[in-house]
Amino acid sequence: MPPHDPVDTDSLLIKTDALLRSMHFVEESFGLKPDKDHIGACIGYSDLVEMRPEFIDEMMASVSDYVYTAPRQRAMRDDFERDGRGEAAAFAMVDLKAKQKFRPWSVKGQFSELLLFNLLQHFFKAAPLLRKMPITTSPGLERNGADAFHIRNNAGKFVLYLGEAKTYKPKSSRLKSSLREAVKSILDHHEKHRSELNLYVYEEFVSEELEQIAKDYLAGKDNGIEVHLVCMVAYESGKAATGNSADEKLASVMQGLRDEAKEIKDEFFKDVPADKLPRLNYVLFPIHNVDSLIADFKKKLGV
Repeated sequence: MPPHDPVDTDSLLIKTDALLRSMHFVEESFGLKPDKDHIGACIGYSDLVEMRPEFIDEMMASVSDYVYTAPRQRAMRDDFERDGRGEAAAFAMVDLKAKQKFRPWSVKGQFSELLLFNLLQHFFKAAPLLRKMPITTSPGLERNGADAFHIRNNAGKFVLYLGEAKTYKPKSSRLKSSLREAVKSILDHHEKHRSELNLYVYEEFVSEELEQIAKDYLAGKDNGIEVHLVCMVAYESGKAATGNSADEKLASVMQGLRDEAKEIKDEFFKDVPADKLPRLNYVLFPIHNVDSLIADFKKKLGV
């Protein structure tokens, strides 16, 4: 099939540098299948102090971009200014409206979806195709399926990334069990993703610049689009970082992740279809005291 007209997905990416400065990450295989670099990430340290407040603040700063496309934000700000508000107040109203989309009873899941939204753009250079938060909070729309639909124009070839984001409570803290659930979910979502995308492609939930790509994909006009799968698991690490410097503390967190990953043997992947296994990507995010982090995040949201 003929290629799409060029779409610069890089121009649709949000800036994530400030958020990543509040985090630490490594890229390695962790002994997992498929044997390629996956991402291990955690909240960063400044000397001996965890940068949890900075991390939460940067997550908050990305909420409006998570909920609304840039054109939608501009239209909302114009409306708020026409209603008699100044520029700063109009920006504040967009931010407030975005935060109101978060549901008090499901903040834990929405936290991980917001983090996935940012990390898909930073590490995979994939722009949001489908906005899931407005679907989640729209009356009459059933919210199922993958947590993220992002897309990248990689040297003229489009790659669609389906994402699954989970934040696990201490009682299910083990990486092995958490990742098993995430992989099972994303494989199920992959089977159904075309039907899900078809539900929303003609609504306002698809980024305007990418709408035609989605329509062509569903119509079978571009069968060259590859679909890759991203599982992001934020889980209770069970122990605090140790060490006498920031580097030592971060090294202890990553070593804890490596130790957890060693428990995942080849048999773990026996039910993953051979053709889909190479498409899997993992983002593993150990957290000390998940409940405390979510409580702080919820407080910042004001829900």
